[in-house]
Amino acid sequence: MAEFRLGRLKFNWRGAWVASTAYVIDDIVKYGASSYVCTVNHTSDSSSTGFPNDSAYWSLHLTGQNFAGDLTVSTGYVVQDIVKEGGNLYICTAQNTSTGIQSNWYANDYPQYWDIYAEGVNFRGAFATDTYYGINDVVEYGPQLYRVTSPFQTPSDQTATGVSTSPHDTTGVGSDGFFPPAANFAPFSNGIEGRGEYDSSARYERGDLVEFSGSAYVAIGTNPRGDQPNQNPELWSNLVQGIGTGAGATYDKTQQYGKGQIVTYGGNSYIADQLIINNDTPPIGAGITNSDAGQNGWSLLVRGQKWRGTWSNSNYYEQGDLVEYSSSAYVSVASSNLNVQPGTAVTMWQAFAIGDSAALLTTKGDILTRDGTGPSRQGIGTQGTFLRVSSTDEVEWQYAGQRTKIYFIDAQQGSNDNSGLTPDDAWQNISYASTAAQKVSNITNFVYDNTSGIATVTAANHGLFPRGDIRLAGISFTCAPGFSGLTTTIYPDGTQGFYFKVDSVIDSDTFVTNVSISTIAHTYVSGGTVTDSSPVIIKLSAGVFSEELPITLPKNFSIAGDVLRGSTIQPAPGISTEGVIPNARQTMFFVSDSTTVQAITMRGLQGFDYDSNDPFNTDKWQVKTGVGTTACGVYFRLNPTDPILNRSPYIKDCTAFSDVCLDGTGHQGAIGIFIEGGVHNLAPEGAGGKSMVFDAFTNIHSGGVGFFLEDDALAEIVSSFTYYCAFGYVSDDGSEIRSLSGNNSYGTYGAVAAGFSTLETPRFGRMFGDKMTTVVGTYVGTLAVGATMRGTVSGARGTLTNDQSASDAIYFKYKTGFGNTFMDAADINPAVGIGTTVFTPGEFIEVDSVGAGATGYFRLGSGSNAVNGQQDILFEVAGLSTTPIVGDALGFTTVGMGFSDTNTYILRAVTNYVAGNNFTPSAGSYNPSTGIVQLTSNGHGMMVGDKIQLTPNSLTFTCSLDGNVSQKTYPRATGTGVNAGKADPLHRTLVALSATTVNTFSFQSLENIPSTNTSAHTFVSAATNAVQQANGRATINVAPGKGSAPKSFDNQQFAMRSKFSKLRLTGHDFLLIGTGNTAQTNYPNTDENTASQGNETNVVNSGKIFFVSTDQGGNFRVGEYFSVNQLTGAATLDASAFNLSGLTELRLGAIGGQIGEAINEFSSDELMSGDSNQACPTEKAVRGFLTRGKMDATSGILVPPRGSQAGRPTGNALLNGGLRYDTDTNSYEYYNGSNWLPVGAYQNVDATSGVTASNKQQIFCNTSGGGFTVTLPSSPIKGDSIRFFDVAKTFDSNALTVGRNGNPIMGDAADLTVNTEGAAFELVFYDGTQGWRIITI
Repeated sequence: MAEFRLGRLKFNWRGAWVASTAYVIDDIVKYGASSYVCTVNHTSDSSSTGFPNDSAYWSLHLTGQNFAGDLTVSTGYVVQDIVKEGGNLYICTAQNTSTGIQSNWYANDYPQYWDIYAEGVNFRGAFATDTYYGINDVVEYGPQLYRVTSPFQTPSDQTATGVSTSPHDTTGVGSDGFFPPAANFAPFSNGIEGRGEYDSSARYERGDLVEFSGSAYVAIGTNPRGDQPNQNPELWSNLVQGIGTGAGATYDKTQQYGKGQIVTYGGNSYIADQLIINNDTPPIGAGITNSDAGQNGWSLLVRGQKWRGTWSNSNYYEQGDLVEYSSSAYVSVASSNLNVQPGTAVTMWQAFAIGDSAALLTTKGDILTRDGTGPSRQGIGTQGTFLRVSSTDEVEWQYAGQRTKIYFIDAQQGSNDNSGLTPDDAWQNISYASTAAQKVSNITNFVYDNTSGIATVTAANHGLFPRGDIRLAGISFTCAPGFSGLTTTIYPDGTQGFYFKVDSVIDSDTFVTNVSISTIAHTYVSGGTVTDSSPVIIKLSAGVFSEELPITLPKNFSIAGDVLRGSTIQPAPGISTEGVIPNARQTMFFVSDSTTVQAITMRGLQGFDYDSNDPFNTDKWQVKTGVGTTACGVYFRLNPTDPILNRSPYIKDCTAFSDVCLDGTGHQGAIGIFIEGGVHNLAPEGAGGKSMVFDAFTNIHSGGVGFFLEDDALAEIVSSFTYYCAFGYVSDDGSEIRSLSGNNSYGTYGAVAAGFSTLETPRFGRMFGDKMTTVVGTYVGTLAVGATMRGTVSGARGTLTNDQSASDAIYFKYKTGFGNTFMDAADINPAVGIGTTVFTPGEFIEVDSVGAGATGYFRLGSGSNAVNGQQDILFEVAGLSTTPIVGDALGFTTVGMGFSDTNTYILRAVTNYVAGNNFTPSAGSYNPSTGIVQLTSNGHGMMVGDKIQLTPNSLTFTCSLDGNVSQKTYPRATGTGVNAGKADPLHRTLVALSATTVNTFSFQSLENIPSTNTSAHTFVSAATNAVQQANGRATINVAPGKGSAPKSFDNQQFAMRSKFSKLRLTGHDFLLIGTGNTAQTNYPNTDENTASQGNETNVVNSGKIFFVSTDQGGNFRVGEYFSVNQLTGAATLDASAFNLSGLTELRLGAIGGQIGEAINEFSSDELMSGDSNQACPTEKAVRGFLTRGKMDATSGILVPPRGSQAGRPTGNALLNGGLRYDTDTNSYEYYNGSNWLPVGAYQNVDATSGVTASNKQQIFCNTSGGGFTVTLPSSPIKGDSIRFFDVAKTFDSNALTVGRNGNPIMGDAADLTVNTEGAAFELVFYDGTQGWRIITI
């Protein structure tokens, strides 16, 4: 057992060690950077450096380090001395005297006496002569920085150019051709230095930048002295290709030109591409030519015109030269154009502007035209007339005419042999009228002027009127020879559509129409028809019409019943005209452009079925899978051969009935409306409309479908009802239904919205950076977007992208070289800028303004997920080619990330949008064999892999297919010929760059290589900002938030789509949805308990339903988020965000009979300075008031519970840690779990025998009856303290033992015996190694 005497606890500080001095035990001295305690009485060594000789008498007390500054020669150093040599710090490991020559230090002293302490760099300025450089010194030479890798002493005769006459470096350069020598110096930082105009006599170093002949070059080779920049690419790199001298001057054949020089030649501008172009080498060669592409080292830069005045037969004219001749202007289209009179040869001159040379225009409204002999005057016409081309190819005025045809149909009294023109001479069938009412005439001649588009058509007894609609089909032509790649000789091919207007009627057999111009001449061969497509009205009598199906109602065709529900149409028994499908399973009406159906009743169709286990998969519906005898009947569909170009089909005041099949198939009723938007997507004349309009159309289909839309279809529905349908309203694949005052009654599902448009091209973006949570109240200084963030512990770097400190969050982007390899163990998608340094939870982060020191700081949250991917509702995004649109649906790419997020999130706000870069190409090319497009935009700055998007119709080309006559724009929403109705591959689509140079960039433009048209294409021009780079930035807000969804990673891609399936139901009624078909519903004895509110609206795969509805239970609902049960009065609000911006106060009413307060503010004021009954503090405000010293500025005082000791709480109200003010003693007290103690006081314990002590106890020990042991706590923590008092002054006779209970006392693993009379002392615990330490009192 150890014995401890309190009187021996002391040390004696003697200062620095001194030779020949007496020292005793416990003396402490300093030698070098450390302190030592004397363990043996002695007299020190007589030498001033002799302390090591006395090491046996001393014990190390504290180890320190002594910074001795720069290393100096012939100097004594001791252990732990630190010196700076070169860019490094070294620490002494053995006492020594340094060598006398500094450059020898590394060989003589290191590492014998020294270790590397810290590596660094020491900037020494410009490389100098007669100078010593140590390892990691950094010097500047030319525009470069070099780091010393081996000690080096520069010779004193070193010259400015590096030439030396000494043996140190006889060549003046290092082994790699540079000075400083590579054996001692390594490149540290590359740079460039502008040296002005190139001087052939000057010496240049790597990185020197010069100007030569209008261009910029940077030195990249060895000592490039006397090597002309444009002649030696191994020593010089062309940084910027400029424009040489002489730019803009007219070409001079006596002059020699160099690369980059620009000249005008005729009306065009050309640029030299070769280093040297000899004299008398014009841009387009010698002799007459119509090509202006550039030759002999010249490239066409800009096509233009040059005014040359009045034409002279003695002048040479080049392409683009403009002259005046006979009151008109002409442009030369050939080079070396001499003595050719304008207007006589189109290969030499073309009319630029025709003037009134004969002074024919004399009266207001006169028009100048040209007849067979020359200019002529056409006077103003009579009001109401229009210009037309006469049968003699003259311009003339003519009155317009128009006629609407009306026919009658009577199912009982009519006959298809009648004329149909009066009720008494009515036709019998609608199917007959649908073809007979629009007359079809055979064409026998078709004279076509391709330059004007005018066609004179012969068709006997055509019966047409001016301005009437016609449909042309099946006309056979031959085409002018020499045009390759033609896809058809049958007109129309759909490029310009099939419908045209009659311009004029020459006679009963001949009419004139404009079918659009062509670059190719056509000659009529044979065949063809013309259909009179002027408006037709079919009036039905009352009765039942049994019809052979299907019935196609052509363009401008209208059917009207006699009275409401007086005319009924049903399928005739047997097989339809198609030959296989029964009439009862066929489509009743195919409707076309501007078709109207009104006041009819339809019944008798059947055949719908679906997979009840996969009900919303429309690909499994019978209308898709059924064929022949299992097909599904439909009452209305779009006519697949005639796109909706003018007006949507209109169905009004109609009713359709259908019932379950009785043929053993188990199939149900039919489909009322099936709008297939996709049937017109590839129509030659474009997608056209995909819509129908309905007013008061009731669909009663047992187990069938009311309205079914797919592929971007659109329906406007007013006051239309469905009954007993398996599906009431269905919007699929990007379709949209807008319904007002509608109803879904009974049936299985009410409204369904499923999926996105399969035709929409998504717009992409990517997440930009991450988000971190911060500690409340730790913000100091300025936090600026764009500032650099630095972790004070981690050293991580980032850029602040969005300051949301008000919400205790900061958005940021890791700088390159920093960031997470993995966000956490479960995630496999790394952040951009992969490194090993990330922000550490709990550290302080400094924020710097650009170019300044720290301007502010804050503390990062301490949780393991304090730095995480972006979540919730706010996102920083990048990679945008277009502005995100409010209402877009966002879907996140999660392939290969170890988790799935199939949700879509609606974009509700866009801020801070910064558009991507835009470019206007000045030149371009297209290779149809490879599909590669190359565009020129000088200094575009893009790289391979960057993505761009082309503005529709922004690039103009000509094609050799028609002799480069017509100009076509790309990319198009719909192509022509075989590509009619199909968008170009790059139409509204991002494409990655496949190759770039300083001034050009290339990309693939085809889906299938090669193109179907391999004719040569010539670039003409580009629209302003034709190319958008996908590098836009924005801050977006989505609803609902992603708080419960997987996080979004930096650089994670997302797609934005606008065309998701939608239903908008305003004033809608749902009645007992979920009760099933007619038999299952058992009307009127319907079991209302089988109804399902969950079946009323059904959203699948990102579809959306916006509705205001009421059901049979009185439940009024506004979407999925707000409802009122009008039966009980209960209101429910369940929304991700609730905007009360217009609310001035909120009163929750009386609770428990007490008067409530009207709340008009949710206050975040941490000072609570308002002291108001109208402001409700937020959690942050309460926490700030209590924990962040905010009450200093308001009450300035915190008043805890007060009372006498008799009023202390008891029972369940008595909690450990409770604090109160004791009015008996006028002091604070707290409850420690067993006793009430004054705040800051120790618990008093009287001990006459052994006890176990606890923290914060003072033990009054009385050993007068004999010694005993006080046992210390078994599991103390740092700072625990216990006090001991010898109250009887008997420790000297009856010692007190302090039991250590497993922990050392004063570092000794033994109990403590105290035998000093009257001892009073305190033990304080440090850790398990040092244990308890004694403080004497």
